[in-house]
Amino acid sequence: MRAEFDAAVEDRRPLTFAIGCLTAALRQMPMREEGRFVLTNYALALAVMVPIAAIEISSAILGLPHLFGEQGALGASMTSGQKLLVDGAFRVAAPSVTLLLLLSGGAQLRLAWLMLERDWGRATSVGAAILAAITTQILFMGSLFLDVGQAVTLGGVLGIELTLIAGLGRWHADLNLPPS
Repeated sequence: MRAEFDAAVEDRRPLTFAIGCLTAALRQMPMREEGRFVLTNYALALAVMVPIAAIEISSAILGLPHLFGEQGALGASMTSGQKLLVDGAFRVAAPSVTLLLLLSGGAQLRLAWLMLERDWGRATSVGAAILAAITTQILFMGSLFLDVGQAVTLGGVLGIELTLIAGLGRWHADLNLPPS
């Protein structure tokens, strides 16, 4: 292959040669189990994990009402005094919940990276930390009588993600591939 590349360089067509090699490799990947494993791994990371991280980080940057609904979805049955009390508590807790969102989003990116590196032990640890952060968010928001629906949805998606990662880890063990 090196000789073919050198010949392509002499013909001033190394990019064409490289694109042809890449195209051939991409056509062959789905035909082998190792290729299907790699494609599945990248699809989960790029189509699920990175967008979730983007949602969490943008929610932290744009503010919590962006994630948790209008005005934090304070209960309509509350009196004005109760709303003032809860609004004050929300202002106190908001920086902590925002920090949890930022950490969770960053950890989600780390989880995607670890999964692509096939480091299943660390991926499990990071996944558990993200699950703890999301659980803490749900508890904070619930204790402030705020809508936790989207946070619960994030937690459910994370649970599915962790299940898929465990399945990929078992698939990787069955293939006897090197870590990465």
